[in-house]
Amino acid sequence: MIETAKPESALDTSTFLKKHLDASEEEIPRLTDMAMSALTEGTDFPVGANAEERLWRYLQYPYYLGLFAQRVVRAHGISKHVKEKLCHAVLQINMHLDQGQEPGPGLFSLSAWLSEHKCLTREDYLGLRRGLIWLPRLTDSYIEDLEFVLPACEGIFRDTRIQRDESIELILMILTAKEAIGAQGRDIFDHLMGLSTLNRSLKREVCQIVVHNPIPFPRGEFEHPLETSAQEQDRLSIRFLPGNVRRRAVIWLSRLGRDPDELLKRLLKPNTVRGYGGDQVASGALDLLDEKWDDIDEEGRLALLRKAADLPDTAVRKRAYILGEKYLGLEFLKQSLDDKAKSLREWARERLDRREAGEIPTAEELKAELAEDLDDDGED
Repeated sequence: MIETAKPESALDTSTFLKKHLDASEEEIPRLTDMAMSALTEGTDFPVGANAEERLWRYLQYPYYLGLFAQRVVRAHGISKHVKEKLCHAVLQINMHLDQGQEPGPGLFSLSAWLSEHKCLTREDYLGLRRGLIWLPRLTDSYIEDLEFVLPACEGIFRDTRIQRDESIELILMILTAKEAIGAQGRDIFDHLMGLSTLNRSLKREVCQIVVHNPIPFPRGEFEHPLETSAQEQDRLSIRFLPGNVRRRAVIWLSRLGRDPDELLKRLLKPNTVRGYGGDQVASGALDLLDEKWDDIDEEGRLALLRKAADLPDTAVRKRAYILGEKYLGLEFLKQSLDDKAKSLREWARERLDRREAGEIPTAEELKAELAEDLDDDGED
């Protein structure tokens, strides 16, 4: 393993690359060029006289090493063992971060490379987990595309001897790591719920947590399966699940065996939709009502729709009126003219005027409208 920030005597960049990566004489000039490019283009690395010979010192720090590794794994003509050593180093070095050190970028792309080449180990999972915990806040420099995140997840849950409780924790860590996944949470969640390597019981437990807990790691309440320091628990305790993931989890709970009728009755109660992301959970219940409409008797679905149209959140009531229009026509939509929110009454009047003018939406248009992310209407 490449040690971090501990100077060694009689080292230069060539010796460093040969010693730690077992790079050949032919590869060393290319690797040196890649390291120089990664650091000069992505950091404040000081160029100038003897810059090349200072590289090895910088490559002992996780952040710089991660930038370098991302270039190397994409390069043609570099030995597999060099790439493998680098990937392991960037992930596993996270287990030895010094106070204030940031993990290296490329957590998912490097894991994906190891997964593709059947080289992932339990130590890599542990390094990924710790890297996710110590992601710096309020930055987008760690965000990676789905083409890396999804295969990385597949490999981690398939190849690293990860246990059930560890899998649940890691899924929640990934979904709350917005600095690493950006706005891709729903796509990642859907992919994870479709993995055959995760059993239905585990997926249901994840969905239960996601639906009921906007913050999945409340300080002192979540039982972490691995040693997690107080400082690490503090970092995790302020991370929120994306709203659209909580919305999606309602559908998945039903698909994974929960009684949809029971879910709808419980999740369309007023107290369920209060608090952060509660409107997303209620919106997920409306998605489920839409999906199961033909399986519910007429009286039951009308009662559920009326419950939804009486919920506190304006955005949810609006979706209930649209869903009512889809199945019951303008008569249900007209109820929104008496809604308690002025903004919704104005929206309803405009919408009805368009309908009276002959502007009738197709089923596909209503479906697309119902699938839209929630507006930040708030509560009037």
